[in-house]
Amino acid sequence: MLLLLATIALLPLLLAGAWAVHSTIRQQRLEVERSALDLSRALATAVGTELDATIASLRTLSQSQALADNDLPAFYRVALRVKQANPSWQSVILTDTKGSVLFSTSRPYGDTAARIVDPDSLRETVDSRRPVVGSARVGSRGTLAFPVRVPVQRDADITYVLGAAVLPERILDILHQQKVSADSVVAVFDASGKRVARTKEHGSDAPSPSLAKLLAGGGAEGVGVTTTLEGAESVTAFTHVPGHNWTVAVGVPTTGIGSLLLRGPFYYFVGVLASLVVWVLAASWLSRRIAGAVDQLRERATGLVRDGNLLPQIQSPIREINEANAALVVLSRERAEVEAERQRLLASVNAALDTTRLALSQAEEASRAKDNFLAMLGHEMRNPLAPIVSALDLLDLRGDERSDKERVILRRQVSRLHRLVDDLLDVSRIVQGKLEVRKEHVDIRHVVFKAQESVRHAAEAGGTRLHTNLPEHPIPVDGDPGRLEQAITNLLSNALRFAPGGAICITGALDGEDAVLVVEDDGAGMEATTLEKLFQPFFQAPQSLARSHGGLGLGLTIVRTIVELHNGRIGVSSELGAGSRFEIRLPQSSGGRAQAEEAEDSGLLEGRRVLVVDDNVDAAELLAAGLRMAGHDVQTAYSGSDALTLMRTFRPEVAILDIGMPEMDGYQLAHAIRDQYPRWQGQLLALSGYGQAMDKDLARAAGFKQHFTKPVRLPQLNRVIAMLLNA
Repeated sequence: MLLLLATIALLPLLLAGAWAVHSTIRQQRLEVERSALDLSRALATAVGTELDATIASLRTLSQSQALADNDLPAFYRVALRVKQANPSWQSVILTDTKGSVLFSTSRPYGDTAARIVDPDSLRETVDSRRPVVGSARVGSRGTLAFPVRVPVQRDADITYVLGAAVLPERILDILHQQKVSADSVVAVFDASGKRVARTKEHGSDAPSPSLAKLLAGGGAEGVGVTTTLEGAESVTAFTHVPGHNWTVAVGVPTTGIGSLLLRGPFYYFVGVLASLVVWVLAASWLSRRIAGAVDQLRERATGLVRDGNLLPQIQSPIREINEANAALVVLSRERAEVEAERQRLLASVNAALDTTRLALSQAEEASRAKDNFLAMLGHEMRNPLAPIVSALDLLDLRGDERSDKERVILRRQVSRLHRLVDDLLDVSRIVQGKLEVRKEHVDIRHVVFKAQESVRHAAEAGGTRLHTNLPEHPIPVDGDPGRLEQAITNLLSNALRFAPGGAICITGALDGEDAVLVVEDDGAGMEATTLEKLFQPFFQAPQSLARSHGGLGLGLTIVRTIVELHNGRIGVSSELGAGSRFEIRLPQSSGGRAQAEEAEDSGLLEGRRVLVVDDNVDAAELLAAGLRMAGHDVQTAYSGSDALTLMRTFRPEVAILDIGMPEMDGYQLAHAIRDQYPRWQGQLLALSGYGQAMDKDLARAAGFKQHFTKPVRLPQLNRVIAMLLNA
């Protein structure tokens, strides 16, 4: 019986051990798959980077002045030098849009005997007006190469197609740089499924049947078991090259996993068998001792029942048997006490949990109510601001000099109110950790110019002088242009409040790996105790009861958060009477030069048709009046149904829709316009008092080209309309 009990008790351990062996092998298999997939991703990224670099080189070459002047002999010499600087390029080919070869650097200039090996990629480049990486083909010289082509555009027309025949050796070098194990196989396939490079040579240029089936399964990446061209079974992972229809496949042989499959269970079951033998011997010896002790315990128990002795004394070779009876009574009494205490504690814990759950529920409800209140507050405050800003823009366009002073005052106060609304909403996002930045390459100098322009009216009204000291070369960073402009504007606004009639200097420079921006003023300065709390929400420097400096105490908090979201840091130094100095340090862009800013004005086209839809009659009429002064034919509607009716006779090229309308909101109206007028090719612009990231995402999903948060300036709106109509 003891042996049976022991075997039953040991059975779960045996099952658990078997499961552990199985899990270990499975984990090993998953690790191999994960490793292969990570390697395929890395190689796909490296191959994509190489293809993008080739496209970038061809684009730079296409900007040659010789090509712009149609001086093909001179451009041939330039192309020949570029080809010599790129050993992996077999040749540089210039063709017209019909596929005629104008020259190839593999032949003397004037020799037009060269032919297009991959005409499909040439046609795709002309039709799509974008760079194309073609399929690998064997050229006239019997050498395998793949074409990379870019269109050469002058104005709106494609004049030439510039291409490079790239040797697969460059792709093979990238594969070898990853130091792939010798028994693994890595292959790169082009868009047509033809092999471009492979770490092991083989006569076929197509994938093995099993790999072809795996790749045909679709998806950007995947893992499966395939058989290589050499006949070896392998775990294969593939990843599509980002931005191109190429594929990188990595095969890891399964021999190591199979060996583990055999060794693991063998060692485990040998150990289990040895343990069973030892256990049987030990159990036989122990069972004899226990059997004697149990017999004695049975006799004592019989005497206990017969004689009424509560705890008869037992003498046994096994000490535990002697102590069992004595311990039972004590343990039963202690257990009763512990159970009573446990019940009391459980009741207390349940009460505390109920209280905590109620408090959490109330806190979450209060947080939701606060968020809803702030969103509605922003919407309701921006709605009346929209017609005010439009009215000011309209007055500016009319050029009434008698109201210049009043318009400047109104513009300054409206801008201040707009900033206060934005600060309230931003500090709510900061508290929730929802403030987001969308980074891109940006020249910090352009951000400074825009921020300076936004506070120019306030500076002129207060007699404050703005100076900039920026280098001629770019100051590139990876950042969100809008958020960076907001941070610099907040610093300038803070300086304007504390340095009226003084001077503010903005300095920018590169310092090692950092981009440095300094805002200095010669204002009143601050005490050391003020500096310690300067970036805390709602903190304001001591000031008179008149609150001449104004503000909510949120601007500098938002500045610090934006800088930290860009992996930067901000510092401040000041003394009473000696002004203040704020220094922002941001990591310099790893991508090199910043992208050029878009032109300020694309040049509006007169006579275009624009539809303005807003249930706020004042806002709609003032916005329409400003657009009419810009030369557009404008119609207004004050509800979604009126707009759909007006669309029958007035087909606008741009429709500006308010989002927060009753009965039918802007999103529903956008879908209705697309459904009822499927042939309408106009553009949709969203105008709303809600300006959170979620609102902008909803606008994009509904088909809007641009989302404007009220109030919107007429010049900004005109620039966007011009860009859409001139695209």
